[in-house]
Amino acid sequence: MKSQSILLFLLIAAFQLSAQNVLTLDIALDQALENNYNIKIARNNKEIADNNYSLGNAGFLPSINANFDKSFGNQSFDRELASGTLQSQSNAKNERTTYGASLNWTIFDGMKMFTTYDQLSELNQQSEESLKAEIELLVYNITSTFYLAALEKERLTRYDSNVLLSDERLSVAKDKYELGKASKLEFLQAQVDLNADKSLRIQQQQQLALRKYELARLMADYADSIDFTLQFELVNDDNLNLSDLLENLEAQNPVLTAAKREKAIADYNAKINKGDRLPVVGLNAGYVHSKSITPAGFALENTSSDITYGLTASWTIFNGFNVNRRIQNAKIQSENSEYQYNNQLLDFNTAIKSRYIDYKNSLELMALESENLSVARENNEISKARYEIGLSTALELREAQINFLDAELRFQNAAFNAKLAAIELKYLSGTSLR
Repeated sequence: MKSQSILLFLLIAAFQLSAQNVLTLDIALDQALENNYNIKIARNNKEIADNNYSLGNAGFLPSINANFDKSFGNQSFDRELASGTLQSQSNAKNERTTYGASLNWTIFDGMKMFTTYDQLSELNQQSEESLKAEIELLVYNITSTFYLAALEKERLTRYDSNVLLSDERLSVAKDKYELGKASKLEFLQAQVDLNADKSLRIQQQQQLALRKYELARLMADYADSIDFTLQFELVNDDNLNLSDLLENLEAQNPVLTAAKREKAIADYNAKINKGDRLPVVGLNAGYVHSKSITPAGFALENTSSDITYGLTASWTIFNGFNVNRRIQNAKIQSENSEYQYNNQLLDFNTAIKSRYIDYKNSLELMALESENLSVARENNEISKARYEIGLSTALELREAQINFLDAELRFQNAAFNAKLAAIELKYLSGTSLR
């Protein structure tokens, strides 16, 4: 009976595995990095920063404008000349054509264009760090959610096995009852326990489905079905060192490296505002061609071509202390940026230390629960054998069965908690998860 049930269970599992799509962590990560909307937004922001990082945006290059104007009109008049001659004209058509170009080039603006270009470079690098931070966050979320779903899958496997054990017990209790070797109460209790185990399995199926939907959301998968099988190998890294994690934090964590640039950007704002204290010098040049035809005028046709060029300079002597105000505000913003960075650094530092405790404790619990699981498994096997030959009661068998299930779940929790803690520690310290 036992061997037949196990064989049936394995055949069903194999059939389900072949009928479902297999999802590995690498497949999930590749799909998420390609489709996730937050990553697409971050990449677009990086492209905007690339476009903004230019000499023209910093103010180095001149502006050239071209213009064209064509106008028509009708003129009617009566006039008397100084000689006494009278002139009269009705609906005299006239037209005017003007076209030209102008150039304006700021050659000195208090060094603001140089500072602005450096600031644009800093913003461009910050956008790159932000993109990296978004990618690292997604990789962390996908990886942790994948293993959380894997934990639920393993729990479901344990509940499936537990249902099989209860089903075997019900068969034995039924045979005993029909042979008069056990009471009906024992048979009914076995049925109740089986139904309770099936109820737990249904609840666990729900938990697995919820984890799968969360994983699909991170992958930007709109599929209505979550009919895929998680394929994984749980390997725990027991070599993480706290001092190494903290040492890498400032240099490798992309969130911190992006935040560190905020202070530099604010410092550039102060330098840009200081440039308003200096004069602005520019070059200008222009060309205008004009042609007018006025049959009713003193000159029937007039054509001119003008070229102009020159140097302009301006210097704001006083503007209500607004330059001082902007400089002071920029310095305050720089100080705030430094405070925000230090606060984030403290948060990450504390999170690593706290999570490291979980990591070490989970590894110790794994070793302990592994021993407990071996004992509980052996105890369950002995209880089943004793119950089948009538040397053990149904209550003792049920207790051994529950102890075995609890031992399996505790071991799973410790193993996956150690894995999840290691994943988070690598993310917090900026260590690559791929």
